Amino acid sequence: MVALAGPYLMFAVLLVVSGLPKLSNPASTARALEGIGLPPRRWLGQAVGLVEIVVGVSAIAVGGRAPAAAVALLYAGFAGFILVAMRSSSVKSCGCFGADDTPPSALHLVVDVAAAGFATVLVFNPIGDVTAVMSATPWAGLPLLLLVMVGAWLSLLVLAVLPAVFAEANA
Repeated sequence: MVALAGPYLMFAVLLVVSGLPKLSNPASTARALEGIGLPPRRWLGQAVGLVEIVVGVSAIAVGGRAPAAAVALLYAGFAGFILVAMRSSSVKSCGCFGADDTPPSALHLVVDVAAAGFATVLVFNPIGDVTAVMSATPWAGLPLLLLVMVGAWLSLLVLAVLPAVFAEANA
C-alpha cells in the first residue's frame, strides 16, 4: 500500500499544520464549536489542536493501524463538523487553521472525506513509519517527501484561502 502512503502522509502533515495554531490561538476554533452548539471553551480549541498534532505526528513517525484509525476518525469527525457548520448560519469560519477567515465549504467536506477514506484503507493495509515508506520508494523517498510537502501546502491553500477567494468574488 505504499501507493497510498503519499496522500496519507500529506493528510497527516496537514493535521500537524492545522493543529499548531490552535494551541496558541484557539479562539476561532472555540467560536466555530459554539456555532454548532458546543460550549465555547478555549481549552477545547487547544485540545482539538493537541489531538491533531499527536495523531499527525504518530501517523508520520510510527505508522501502523492505530494511527491510521485515528487519522480516519479525526477526518470523519471533521467532515461531520463541516457538514453541520455548512447548514448553520452562525458558523462563519471552521476555525481549522486558527483564523477566522476559513469558511466551511463543500470543498473542505470533500477533502475531509477523501482523507478519511485514504486513512481507512490504510487501517486494513497498514504502512510503516515515514522512513520505512521512503526507503521503499525511488531515490530514497526524496520525491515522495517533496510531493507530500507540496501536497500539504496546496491542501492548506485549498482549504484556507480558496473559499475566502470565492466568497470575496461572490460579494
